[in-house]
Amino acid sequence: MRITRIATLLLAGLGPLALGAQTADQDDIKKQIQELKKQVEVLEEKAKEQDKTLTKVETKVAQDNIAWGGDLRTRFDSQEWNFKPYQQFMGFAPQAMAGPGGSTFYVPSPMAMQVPAQDYNNSVQWSTRLRLRLGININEHAKIMGRLTMYKIHGGADVPTFNGSPNSVANSFNSGKVPTNDILHVERASFVYDWPSVGVLSIGRQNTSDGPPFEVREGTERQATPQALAVNAMVDGIGWKFHLDKLGLPEHSLFGLCYGIGSESGFGGGGAVKTSAAVVGFNFFPATNNGSALTPAQYPQPALQVNTIGPLKDSTVLGAMFDMPLLFEAFGTVHAANVYVGFNRFGNMTDIPYGSLNNFPVPAAAGMGGMPSSQYVTATNNLGDMDQWTATWKHKIGDTFTYFGSLGYIKSHPNGKVSQYGAYWNMPAPYGGSNYQLTGFGGLLGDPVNSQSATAYYVGFRYDPTPELGIGLEFNHGSPKWFTYSPATGEATEKLGTRGDVWEAYIHWSFVKNVALRAGYIDYKYSTAFSGWHIAPMGLENFDLNKNPMMQYGFPAGIKNTYLALEVKF
Repeated sequence: MRITRIATLLLAGLGPLALGAQTADQDDIKKQIQELKKQVEVLEEKAKEQDKTLTKVETKVAQDNIAWGGDLRTRFDSQEWNFKPYQQFMGFAPQAMAGPGGSTFYVPSPMAMQVPAQDYNNSVQWSTRLRLRLGININEHAKIMGRLTMYKIHGGADVPTFNGSPNSVANSFNSGKVPTNDILHVERASFVYDWPSVGVLSIGRQNTSDGPPFEVREGTERQATPQALAVNAMVDGIGWKFHLDKLGLPEHSLFGLCYGIGSESGFGGGGAVKTSAAVVGFNFFPATNNGSALTPAQYPQPALQVNTIGPLKDSTVLGAMFDMPLLFEAFGTVHAANVYVGFNRFGNMTDIPYGSLNNFPVPAAAGMGGMPSSQYVTATNNLGDMDQWTATWKHKIGDTFTYFGSLGYIKSHPNGKVSQYGAYWNMPAPYGGSNYQLTGFGGLLGDPVNSQSATAYYVGFRYDPTPELGIGLEFNHGSPKWFTYSPATGEATEKLGTRGDVWEAYIHWSFVKNVALRAGYIDYKYSTAFSGWHIAPMGLENFDLNKNPMMQYGFPAGIKNTYLALEVKF
């Protein structure tokens, strides 16, 4: 009831009194008016109390509609990096060759410097990661799901220092997964609508990070749709999951389809025009490559190589998944198992996404190494497609023991193109003509012409002797050409993208409700350089780390990482 309405009723009540005022005693009328005033005051107080109550109820309903949660992790790492001997590529020098009719031309001769084996230690590194999880219920079938993440090294730079791994190229695919700055990055943000008898629709930034079986190590429920061995990145797109229990399969069985954008080549991604130009490297011999012999003092200085970029196609991800949970009793205990099968088609893959690098060597003078600085990179070519198959079995026996196994297989479908980043040379006509690309980032899996394939597997277990204590051991192996779409998982480097072997052992102790200590050790042993990359300057068999390969930068042969973390959930 509002005050205006009370006043209206008061006037209506006073009307009959005014009509009878000629015959009534004036004192009686005054008394009646005073009584009515008191009643109005009482009604006004009650109306104010009702307004306060309604406001509290509305506020409570709004708060209940938004569910907040999250976790805070402070972690200490101590790392040892080992580099085996390799040849540091330094560029090209002109080598005189005799041509027809007594002419002289010049061909490139690669220069390299032998680098001995060495160790690099970072004994003290602290980091903090804050993740805020929110869910907003729109109605009984619709909701919004999101996760915001801040993750940084104590005293660290705004972008990770480039170390040769793709997780040190800062971009939107790994913004919430690698240490950057103290900004909250949007790791997940999607609208979800569930038709109980049909399926689930999801639109936005999908749940595509920390998928199964990562929840075993974390001691949580499943956190994402794709398997960790397949995709562990921030992906924007649309997904649909069909409920299969109506077909007689176990409850919560799903078959899903998804479509996402890996790289937007048009407005907001590649530029505002169909084609443009960009600096892609150096031309080490830009002068006319014929005539009489030159002395070294007369050699022309390398010049910046500028190429036409575009038009490019969008890089896409088209995926399918099948999930089936199993619950059964055997050997006197309850068993819970899950079968996951997934397929992804990465279409029109680009050489690299748009991103930034820190401490990347930028030449200060043509052909010479200069001061490390920040640099921005962008895609220069679409290199082809890639198929990826993954399958995972997870089995929990009772409440104490869980084990899992994942398998992965990839096959590339190159289109003959390579990245335009690299070294160029004005070659003489007998050797292919001018402006010839000598080397660079290369094509899909190091071979822009022929299809290549690779495999990987990931196994592990966790034993929980008490509800507060968990002990786990994991191992993963990737063949020399293995690639997975996982820019980073917050470790020193992405372990499931490793070409080689990785062991991880950990202890997880929840000493207070929602507060735990985690201690662990990760041992990486790389067989081949460029782990995590889908491109290479040439066939990956040329980058066996045990055979003193020639590389543009050093790639570790081994990393030993000991960590201790305090984890708080709320």
